[in-house]
Amino acid sequence: MTDREKLLKISNLTLNGVIGQMDEEQMGQYLEILQGFTGSFPKQEEKLKAELSAGDNTGCGQSLHALQETLGSIHADVLAQECGRLADGLADTPHEKNVAYITNLLAAVSALSIDVQMALHKNEKDAEQAAKPKNTPEVKAGSILAVDDVALFLSTLRSYLKGTPCKLTCVTSGWDALRFIRHHTPDLFLLDIDMPDMDGYELARKIRESGQKAPIIFLTGNAAINYVMKAIEVGAADFIVKPLKKDQLFEKISKYVNLEKPSTEDGED
Repeated sequence: MTDREKLLKISNLTLNGVIGQMDEEQMGQYLEILQGFTGSFPKQEEKLKAELSAGDNTGCGQSLHALQETLGSIHADVLAQECGRLADGLADTPHEKNVAYITNLLAAVSALSIDVQMALHKNEKDAEQAAKPKNTPEVKAGSILAVDDVALFLSTLRSYLKGTPCKLTCVTSGWDALRFIRHHTPDLFLLDIDMPDMDGYELARKIRESGQKAPIIFLTGNAAINYVMKAIEVGAADFIVKPLKKDQLFEKISKYVNLEKPSTEDGED
């Protein structure tokens, strides 16, 4: 799969009718702009969060417009428009709502940044092997092992997946996860990166050393390049960005296990 094809699959990039018209030089320039976006976004995010925490509407507005320009340059048109809308409405919106809206926006931009990095750096063969077979009757509901030291996050995850045919097991530490896989073989792993005692990177290595081959989706709120590249190195198939959004969760997980409710009694949990 070419870079063009991989980038066209990223939902928050509006590239239909655009990328196909780029010659090789223009494509190279666009890829450089994308790399610049993934490199600069963490600092933009940090600055905007600090201004938001301080209640600095003027600073927030300027930062949102700067982020809008950045997103426009990579054809992330919907997110760019949302930046402009939030910037223009800061003064007329209660602070609590501004915090919620901007937090959700930053999570969406983080997800975009990670998707771009995955498209540009993830080994294509690894991605093909991790994805479930398409349109084959053998694909079952699947079992998922989720590991996160925050119990509230796991409760939210469980509520979102309620009613789907997949079997979800939740544990709150890497050591509990390793004990679980001594006797079980999940079809998918969801691993938080930032955990005490054993972080997600180390846990992923130990999972692979144990012989488990199921895809690993990392849970994170950090889109920094070194963070993402380290996850790719230890076998990341994909990422889900916190705070958790149900549509993003379903989009990511459904690549690897079946989340559709069974149409017959055969699919009973």
